[in-house]
Amino acid sequence: MSGIYIHIPFCRKVCPYCDFYRRVGEVWDEYIFALLREMEEYRGEKVDTLYFGGGTPSLTKPKQLEAIFDKIFKTFKLEAKEITLEANPEDVMGENLKIWKDLGINRISIGVQTFKEEGLRVLGRWQTVKECVDAIDRALNFGFNTNVDLIFAYPNQSLRDFEEDLKIALKFSPHHISAYSLQIEEGTLYGYWYKRGKIQIPENLREFYILRDEILEGNGYIRYEISNFAREGFECLHNLKYWRREKYIGLGPSAASFLPEKRLRYRNLPSLNLYLKNSPPPREYDPLDERKERMEKIYLRLRIGEMEFEEISEYVELFEEFRGKRRVKAEYLHVFDEIALLLI
Repeated sequence: MSGIYIHIPFCRKVCPYCDFYRRVGEVWDEYIFALLREMEEYRGEKVDTLYFGGGTPSLTKPKQLEAIFDKIFKTFKLEAKEITLEANPEDVMGENLKIWKDLGINRISIGVQTFKEEGLRVLGRWQTVKECVDAIDRALNFGFNTNVDLIFAYPNQSLRDFEEDLKIALKFSPHHISAYSLQIEEGTLYGYWYKRGKIQIPENLREFYILRDEILEGNGYIRYEISNFAREGFECLHNLKYWRREKYIGLGPSAASFLPEKRLRYRNLPSLNLYLKNSPPPREYDPLDERKERMEKIYLRLRIGEMEFEEISEYVELFEEFRGKRRVKAEYLHVFDEIALLLI
């Protein structure tokens, strides 16, 4: 069974840290037409997870979502275990939640980032803390499998700030919490400012990871991937397809696909104009040879803590037992990429 990722590239404004493909400004009718057109390439595909990412998928109007789902039901052999929609807090309102649920969406990932008003401004977010709190409460009350998305180690954030963010999130007992360390990316406003010394990020990243894992795992959440925590049985099924190298198909500009039986990765070029004008959209392809495949398997299994003892025996002090396998200890997650290089 495949997973389908649907990219909605439109945003109200661009966050200064974000390097995902996104656009401010809307050409919705043309975009929906192109998206439905691309689905035809995969007619008959057996699908058990759908994921609407972005961009800001929660900006999609009800009629547009209805058109997308109508096409999905007509095009794919859908046996959906999980349908996720990424949402900004200000969009998680009663009317939207009812429409989303009626369409079959059963999982909401809410882009909170932080429960600090000052932190939201630093991150260029426009929602308020009250909107974040209300969004989580509403999603849970509507019966959605709910993820709270947090960012840590952003400029001027203290360990105490992050501890308070985690404890506020835990008050709601969401099914899932994602907590990512801020990455300074080339081509973003943060990247520009960082190079010029206009922003600084905390240097004690190791302590942030330790604090995060102690608090979340101490409250019944399992770190099943380096940035993702879930209550037992609520791991994100769609994202596990990425990390376990199962088949998935990406629709929309910049969306990536993986065909394991062909040892092939490819992605649509990150251009809305090209996507609207071409069918199929222009793509870049990355066939995997044995070396690439081996490196990829190690890296991804390392992320989800599925290493065998024999594979990490030279560096055993960096690892701990996890579900009968080995995963990187929290105090070494800040050098995760360096550990991956040692093993690869």
